[in-house]
Amino acid sequence: MPEQLTPNGQPVEKAHNLSCYLVGDHDYFAANSAREAEQMYLDINELDEEDREVAQLVAGALLDTQWVEEDTKEPGGTLRQWLAEATEPCWLAGTE
Repeated sequence: MPEQLTPNGQPVEKAHNLSCYLVGDHDYFAANSAREAEQMYLDINELDEEDREVAQLVAGALLDTQWVEEDTKEPGGTLRQWLAEATEPCWLAGTE
């Protein structure tokens, strides 16, 4: 994957220290903390606080598991790839 560069050719420095979190059974987020991932889950799914799911840090082999596009069966990428490309907290992938 090519390095991201600023307009003057310098490497982009990320302002976030993002990790990958699984929230609920299906949603993966790039977030600075488990709490932030849980809040994004609530916001994206338009849920209330009582519906909060516990975020679990994703590490190891799961980060490198190749995801496959449902329709085309083509390789879609890995959580590690998508996490490396994230420049701010965001939803990465889901399985539902």
